[in-house]
Amino acid sequence: MPFSLISTKIEEIQSWFFRIRAGDEVVAVNGICVKGERKSAVAQLIQCSTNPVKITINKLETDSSKGKTLDIMMKKIKHKMVEFMDADSADALGLSRAILCNDPLLKKMKVLEDNTLLYRNLIGFFSDLFYFQEKISHYQKEFGDVFCELAAHEAHANANEAFTVFGEAHRQLSKKQSDSLKNLRPLIADLVTYVDKVIPDTQLTLKKYLDVKYEYLSYCLKLKEMDDEEMEYHSLNEGLYRVETGNYEYRLMLRCRQETRQKFVQMRNDVMVKIELLDQKHVRDIALQLTHYASIMKDCLSECSSVLQNTQNSPIEIDITQVCCTANFRDPRCLAF
Repeated sequence: MPFSLISTKIEEIQSWFFRIRAGDEVVAVNGICVKGERKSAVAQLIQCSTNPVKITINKLETDSSKGKTLDIMMKKIKHKMVEFMDADSADALGLSRAILCNDPLLKKMKVLEDNTLLYRNLIGFFSDLFYFQEKISHYQKEFGDVFCELAAHEAHANANEAFTVFGEAHRQLSKKQSDSLKNLRPLIADLVTYVDKVIPDTQLTLKKYLDVKYEYLSYCLKLKEMDDEEMEYHSLNEGLYRVETGNYEYRLMLRCRQETRQKFVQMRNDVMVKIELLDQKHVRDIALQLTHYASIMKDCLSECSSVLQNTQNSPIEIDITQVCCTANFRDPRCLAF
């Protein structure tokens, strides 16, 4: 069995042979040909050799895209289907060998969906609340206009003053409500941005990560199948054609797995950082926004209460004689005052 480098993650190998990549074939160690030898025998020969060790490599020159075969695509689909399976089912499908069958990051998708629902409910709640507050402000202004109009038609000085005070008070209430709404509108805009921009962007990044993860697991499973096939032929003392002809397919799968693993690890780190920042933003922003809302409403209600203080003792005197005409008070149709 030709000996191929399975991984270049060992620091010593990386420091000595920084140009060696997974899939390159070791053909000789200190001038001793090792083509066709088993991996364990080649590894033992390297360990027993005294420094310096001269290793002859047959580099694999190929396009990694050739490794994305139909078999790999089908394995990716299978991994997507069994992501949430229990451990026994995963073992039965050979997924226990690959890492991250139950990826904690995948659960973040559910958390993001729950956060999206929470924020949409908040958007709906605040939208309705601000709508009714705007209506209240509008009706307060109409009340103020009516009272001021009554004051304009009232000849009695005390009544005129009282209606004017009530009218101006309601107009001020309307203005206070309107000003508070202007300060609260950005709250909904921030929530909408979080729901429509931030969360979808994170979900897209997470989906890209999962796609790379499924591809990496597919290569792991493919290599396991090829190793099992070699072991089976070796136990029968029979030669495997692809092994006897250079084991190109196996070396290609090693190269693809190594490259996909590097991409997978990088994307995993990026996603973890992004989700951590998103969680911090979620906790921090929701608290700040609700605190900001409570503060603005408190100030608004306090100012409205101060405005109404001046209207608590405003007697209204109306000259009934202006609206009454001479009538027979015994007539039941006549109003009694």
